[in-house]
Amino acid sequence: MRILVMLLLDTLPMLGNVLLLCFFVFFIFGVVGVQLWKGLLRNRCFLQLNITTIPNQALFG
Repeated sequence: MRILVMLLLDTLPMLGNVLLLCFFVFFIFGVVGVQLWKGLLRNRCFLQLNITTIPNQALFG
């Protein structure tokens, strides 16, 4: 049991490097994704002026 704890403590710096690499990759993909799809949804969600409401009883009887 003591050997396992020592091994885990010895591998923490290496795991930190892996986590740093994963963060860097996700950050780069995030920046690329924002640049590729920036403004794609602009002016797509809007409320129309002629709104007609339907009572719930008419829909679900």
